[in-house]
Amino acid sequence: MQNIKELAPNLLNIVSDIEFGQDKIVSEWIEVSTVKVVFKSYKISAKKFKDGFGISILEYFIAVVREEKEVGNCPIMTKLVLFLLEKNITPKDVFDICMGLRRILISYLFREGLIQNNALNIMDEIADLFDANLSGVLTIFTKYYQEQQKTVLQSLTYQQKLKQIMKIINLLNTKIIIIQNSRMIMGNQSFFDTIGVKDIKDFYQKYENTFSFMRNIDCYKEYFNINDMDVWLKKVYDSNQPFKTEIYNHKHAKEFTYSGRITTLPESDPIQYIVTLNNINSYIEDIAEIKKMTNHDELTGLNSYTAFEHLLGKAQEEARIDGSKLALVIVDIPEIKKINEEDGRNYGDEIIIEVAECIKSFANDTMTLAHLEGGRFGILMPCESDQGCYDWCCSLQMKLSTKSERKTVAITAFDLWETVNKLQMRAYNLVETAMSAEDDSVQTDFEYIKVFVNISDQEQFTSKLKEINIINTSLYYKELPVSVSNKVLSVNRESVILNLSNKQLLIASDNDAIYLEFPLLGFVKASIKHVDLINMNMSVHKFSLDKYSPKQRKKFRIGVEKNTLISISYSGLVVEGMVIDVNEDSIALTLKSKKNLYEGSLVFAKMMLNIENNIELFHTSATVQKIEKMKDTYKVVLFCHLNSESETLLHRYIAKRQIEIINEMRNKAI
Repeated sequence: MQNIKELAPNLLNIVSDIEFGQDKIVSEWIEVSTVKVVFKSYKISAKKFKDGFGISILEYFIAVVREEKEVGNCPIMTKLVLFLLEKNITPKDVFDICMGLRRILISYLFREGLIQNNALNIMDEIADLFDANLSGVLTIFTKYYQEQQKTVLQSLTYQQKLKQIMKIINLLNTKIIIIQNSRMIMGNQSFFDTIGVKDIKDFYQKYENTFSFMRNIDCYKEYFNINDMDVWLKKVYDSNQPFKTEIYNHKHAKEFTYSGRITTLPESDPIQYIVTLNNINSYIEDIAEIKKMTNHDELTGLNSYTAFEHLLGKAQEEARIDGSKLALVIVDIPEIKKINEEDGRNYGDEIIIEVAECIKSFANDTMTLAHLEGGRFGILMPCESDQGCYDWCCSLQMKLSTKSERKTVAITAFDLWETVNKLQMRAYNLVETAMSAEDDSVQTDFEYIKVFVNISDQEQFTSKLKEINIINTSLYYKELPVSVSNKVLSVNRESVILNLSNKQLLIASDNDAIYLEFPLLGFVKASIKHVDLINMNMSVHKFSLDKYSPKQRKKFRIGVEKNTLISISYSGLVVEGMVIDVNEDSIALTLKSKKNLYEGSLVFAKMMLNIENNIELFHTSATVQKIEKMKDTYKVVLFCHLNSESETLLHRYIAKRQIEIINEMRNKAI
């Protein structure tokens, strides 16, 4: 028996919770749309299935996780297969039933909060167990097939005369031929019909004692050579293994794949080999269909959840080699469950398909798309810049908002050294945040992203500025706000011209961000189109509703001197970084590498601060609050655990640095 504790340690920790909810899980299992279709097609009672098989199958799964039962050898599955075989069910329908349980089990674990930071491990364990059990089901099918073959051969063995054998084999749909000394001496009618001849005589007139009607798949589809037919027959017979061959069926005018087995006629001298051939095309097609279903979502045509997980891991490995940057986007339809319950699953599926088509039309060939589950979609995209990815998501959100029902969008950076599980959980947490947000803005954990809500009609917005004479604005210089009141000089269709104050003259440049304050809208973000130093004015355009304006910061932030170094110690390592800015309890810095450094890591930080012409050592313990992958570096935000001495030192530095920045601006005016 396989050591399940090694295979499924994460499932073992929550198996009691699964056992507690087993009735609920099975009840939801029989309500899965694909399962219900199977039940309806074969007139299977959902209640009888639940009571007779469903509960027992889940109980066996639980026992396997606890290492009380053997994986892939479920007795109740044998009974289920026998029951389904009586219904003439196909392997695809059996697969649909099995995957229905897998889908509901995963959904249950997420819904009940049983999956935390080990989602990928649990997904892998569930996949391993279900694959083993599905393999067991296919083994059962194979077993009965082999028994059928054995029965046929045993029937032949009991016959001593060729005429008696013919009476039997002509009643079988299985293709049967008898070969002696590399010469076919007999075949049943089913075989003759397949290759397009009437009888043995007609066969030799057409094929001239060759086996050119039959190609050996294992030998690169070459036709069997009559000269060594006995050698090959003896080799296969001695191996006691089936072989595969392709035969052109004249009746259907196409080539089919057959599974063949070889035995001998008892007491025959010379040896007479009996070859039985069964068409297995349907099995091959079913297996191909099952493989396709595991990789593609049938409803939307996108990648499935399973395929997407694999592609995420593969993309991560490739990105580590070529140094590319990736981002993960999650799109969700929050009300899809309610829609399915109130308006029916058909309507819910229509909405899912509508969103899928919208995403497909908006994405490009560099992106990988997937339908994950329910109303949730995944998009893996290359990320040349955080802002570019975020802006793309905003545009997608606007496109989706023109369709029916609400959609939420979240995007997160793909850290190439974190697990796929952690990446997905971070993205899912952002989606949950998006669901509870009052607006439909894109949620992201990018640090310096310019988060905004587009003002769709710029002309209509600027027309309102015609009624305003004075407007308060803010520019930022090294994180220090410069706020003034500007006169509105003129307004055109998409921009406004403001007077340029003396303070702004020192720091304003083309393409800088500027914040305009409106009584009702709050702060509106815009871009400086052009600074006219001769006429002392500036043209401002590209207006947007800024969601995270610097004006909304609760703590004062200040930019530090250029090339300010900081040393960080953690896990026996010491690394050096460059400080970006500080506030009263946090430090933002960049590192070239973040080896073994994670969000939540405890570190010890040291840096030299220039205070009142004295160089003083600042040191403190800190917690890593955030890590963001930038182009060539990592941005790290530390939350400092300050004592009275280090707190006083940091506050003195901020006050001194503020005065220095003000003096810098004054010196520019000289």
